Amino acid sequence: MKTLSELSRSLKEFIAESQDAHTSGDIKKYRYNNLKIDISDPRTTKTPQIIVTIGMSEAAFNVATGEKLSGGLGPDERYVLRWMDRGSNREELNAILKDAQKHIGKATGTAAE
Repeated sequence: MKTLSELSRSLKEFIAESQDAHTSGDIKKYRYNNLKIDISDPRTTKTPQIIVTIGMSEAAFNVATGEKLSGGLGPDERYVLRWMDRGSNREELNAILKDAQKHIGKATGTAAE
């Protein structure tokens, strides 16, 4: 299973490669250095969601269907939607969400006696 960091890197590379076909790639690549994928807290949401942040923009996406639920990423949104449908990205995100659900409420570390 990939980590969220690895999936964020994969999305950043996909956006950069997709834009290279239309623009000079070196100009905008720095913009995606702060791209981040987070998962929503399974206790507070009914549907499995990821939150994608690019700069000051943020959007939530349903992992099961790939649809945008809230927020907006401007023109980069279409690249996120394409990336989610590409290869096993959606399955990897589902695996991360399921793993997070298993660990809800479990404390880490040791308790002092």
